[in-house]
Amino acid sequence: MKNLNKSVILGLTIAAIAGVIATVSLEGQMFGQTNTASAASQKTFYIATVHLDGITSIYPASDHPSEPYPNSTLPSGGGLVIKKIDSMGGWKVRQYMFAPSVIVVNQGDQVTLNFVDVQGPEHMITVDGIAPQFDIHRGEMKTITFTADNVGTIDFWCSMHEPNMRGEIVVLPRIN
Repeated sequence: MKNLNKSVILGLTIAAIAGVIATVSLEGQMFGQTNTASAASQKTFYIATVHLDGITSIYPASDHPSEPYPNSTLPSGGGLVIKKIDSMGGWKVRQYMFAPSVIVVNQGDQVTLNFVDVQGPEHMITVDGIAPQFDIHRGEMKTITFTADNVGTIDFWCSMHEPNMRGEIVVLPRIN
């Protein structure tokens, strides 16, 4: 239930951010740049593959209290990993993700996605309905260009790090 509540809060936060961005875009300004509503534009994004590490210990330190090793399990799929307690009492949890994970464009925009593998030796990424699965290795960049023809969402994900290494392209209707 606690994970469900976090998922709901995260979903509502993303929806709120997307709503603010959509409102700003519809008012003709997006991040300080003029956005002409009747003409499609070129949108370029750099999407990094990253992981967050939470490192702690079952033993207290002068600057940090002890933390017990969790007795709950995380979802399977490789996107969330807990390392066992090492010989010094340390343990770690890792989460893989895309940054940014939500991209907003307008219908008709020419979109370029540059996936850059920053962390993780390999990722297998799919952009739903746009590009078949491709692999990317640390230090590489793979580029996909397409026209955002349909209003709605386009999902992208790494099949090696499910369920949380996912992203979404929100395609808003073009206002004429």
